Amino acid sequence: MVLLQQLKITTLIHPVIHIVEKEIEVINTPNAYLLVKVADGFIGFVSFHPTEKKVNGWVLYRREQNESASTLQEQLSEIAAAETWIHSNYQKILIVLQNSRNITIPVSLNKTEGKDALFDLMFGKRKNELHLKDIVLQQNIVNHFAVDSVLADVLNKKFPKAEWWHVQSLLLSKDASSETSITATIWLNEIHLTVEKNSQWLLLQTYSYQTPEDALYIILNAMKQLNITQEECKVLLQGMIDQRSPLFDMLQLYILNLEFNNLLDYQFPANDQHPVHLFSSLDQILTCVS
Repeated sequence: MVLLQQLKITTLIHPVIHIVEKEIEVINTPNAYLLVKVADGFIGFVSFHPTEKKVNGWVLYRREQNESASTLQEQLSEIAAAETWIHSNYQKILIVLQNSRNITIPVSLNKTEGKDALFDLMFGKRKNELHLKDIVLQQNIVNHFAVDSVLADVLNKKFPKAEWWHVQSLLLSKDASSETSITATIWLNEIHLTVEKNSQWLLLQTYSYQTPEDALYIILNAMKQLNITQEECKVLLQGMIDQRSPLFDMLQLYILNLEFNNLLDYQFPANDQHPVHLFSSLDQILTCVS
């Protein structure tokens, strides 16, 4: 059971998450950043001050895959009308993509030609797709990722000076933990899994799931494939997962060292509806772009 019960109805499309400071309309946007987080199932907007480590507002909306340009433009206009603080006058705007259609390649092996064929081989041939890349100097790799061309075109017109990033590139820009740990981030029907051990990133991958058993299998299978035992590993949960849900009950039953990630670097707007671990995954991204 994900945290969908706290809906704030403001527009024809309703936000799944709506956590905004009362005075957000008068924030000093030339000194603030705007983060636009997009995936196959949602689009979110975050206004934040990196120097003050403060989030001014965070809204998240569901979106359908393969939307037409006109439909997406209409939705963005509707969101902007309801949330007037979403505009292009920020000091910096970042568009962060979260999907599983990406390929990481060592810098020494990276070549411009053949990327389209490689994407077709690994993920199947798709039309109307734009391929972008991040250079992650900390890991000496290039992360190639695919973006729906309609989505890219609409967002680039809305935010013409925005920087595009893939979420894995941002996470890889930080040092991995020396301890053995798995972080499972729940977003609607997706689970984003990262595995760290001996100061190395062993896995960063996004999976779709339908049932609690699916999510459990994804975590346990990753441990098996990486030869990690439950005794040596801590599993951190964050994102849209409720402690009173079948999903948490299933994971708690079969995973030995399970806990919620309640560590935050950023200060979020005061609320009494959402648990701290909902903010943890967003907090991770914000610390990477600060």
